[in-house]
Amino acid sequence: MARSACCKLVSAVALIVVLAFIPAFAQTAPQLKYDKSTEAKVKGVVDEVKTAADKIVHLTLNTDKGPLDVVVAPEKFLQDMEITFAKGDNLEILGSQVSIDGTAVMLAREVTRNGDIMVMRDDKGKPVWVGWPK
Repeated sequence: MARSACCKLVSAVALIVVLAFIPAFAQTAPQLKYDKSTEAKVKGVVDEVKTAADKIVHLTLNTDKGPLDVVVAPEKFLQDMEITFAKGDNLEILGSQVSIDGTAVMLAREVTRNGDIMVMRDDKGKPVWVGWPK
């Protein structure tokens, strides 16, 4: 009986040690920095709306130059602001064009739909959701 309890204790300790190190090895998304010098406007139609593992909403926007991944804002922020996007939305995006491993990505600063401007970042590129109530 004592040996069984000892084995359970060793197993529990081993599990705790493994779980403690998982975050250190977990792959994290690269931190994208807004670059005002790469700011541009693009127009297109939403082909896909997805939420990444880090809970950031991305849009695949079909533009005249092909599909573009647009990083919008945290899902919670958009929900709180009652902002939704759907396939087929015609949008104009003002944002910073950056690259991740050679793939073009746009960090949205303003999203315009049907004349309504939704601000995601201030004029310097700072996210407006920073400090937003959780």
